[in-house]
Amino acid sequence: MPPKSKSKSKSNGQRSKVVPKPKQIWRVKQPTRNWLELPSDIMLNILQRLGVFDRLENAQKVCTAWRQICKDPAMWRLVYIDRYSSGKDRLRCKDMCKHAVNRSRGQLLDLTVIGFCDNNLLQYVADRSNQLRRLEIVQYYHDESEVWREAFRTLPLLEELSLVETKLVKEDIEAAARHCPLLKTLKLNQKIFKWDGSCEYGSMVVNVLNERALAIGKNLPQLTHLELIGNSITNVGLQAILDGCCHLESLDLRRCLYIDLDGDLGKRCSEQIKYPKFPSGRDSVQGFKYTLFIDDSDSDDEYLDYDDAYLDYDDEYSDYDDYTAYHNDGLSEMMAFMDNDGDLSEMMAFMDIFG
Repeated sequence: MPPKSKSKSKSNGQRSKVVPKPKQIWRVKQPTRNWLELPSDIMLNILQRLGVFDRLENAQKVCTAWRQICKDPAMWRLVYIDRYSSGKDRLRCKDMCKHAVNRSRGQLLDLTVIGFCDNNLLQYVADRSNQLRRLEIVQYYHDESEVWREAFRTLPLLEELSLVETKLVKEDIEAAARHCPLLKTLKLNQKIFKWDGSCEYGSMVVNVLNERALAIGKNLPQLTHLELIGNSITNVGLQAILDGCCHLESLDLRRCLYIDLDGDLGKRCSEQIKYPKFPSGRDSVQGFKYTLFIDDSDSDDEYLDYDDAYLDYDDEYSDYDDYTAYHNDGLSEMMAFMDNDGDLSEMMAFMDIFG
């Protein structure tokens, strides 16, 4: 046999190093979601989580399917518009609220309007929403008129009326009693009216509020929940409420400064009302979500800007049915928009329920 070469014998003398192949990492490809293939009822549930502005200005412009869902009256059974958190002026908010009411086609059940309601808007809503169950208005702008009495005529199914810094007089209460037999919850909350007893105007205001309390006791015996934060009623008004509203379970009297509960009236209130809340100082409204509007300090003057009702605004947004720029590949833009508003994670969590 021929002799082995030196190089080969040298390599045989050394132990060869074996370099193992790197392990192959197997990745399971995640299935992609096609939002357009979701059932319309699930997609409607998801889009309802967006606010009114987002639905009208963004969601309905993504694709044809989403536009049709946004035109479904079921999308507009609950409408919540807060002028301050939206950053819109009063005219824009009114315009969008009216459009939402139109989209509901009479199926609106729950409406919350913060910072821009007036006579015109209230009448507009009442004329087109005879199925309304709950109405909440914060900071109402109106003159002396009978608009509330006219509105109550067309709201026979109203069960809850919540008003903050909104005037309601005795005649309005009487109209509500006549036309809203299902009304169970009434909230009339306002800033404290401070009166030292020497001013004739102050006496007149207290008398008006006592008249309203007397009207509640006389005309609304079916009430189960009554909230009167900041009202200037006296023991006369409270006595009328306790006498007339025999079904009351909760009564909120926080910041009612002119009530004296040290005697028998306070004892009766504690015994008759299951969940009473008594006046106990300025901080007693903790937990009330509209404290800013009933605070008597001047710190909110900049926040509550009454003058912007006269601002001009671009009416290119007034016709939300004028829809010409939509495309099916616009989903990524919509997802980015919702992610910026913090809603995407909530929507994805909801989607995970359905696999």
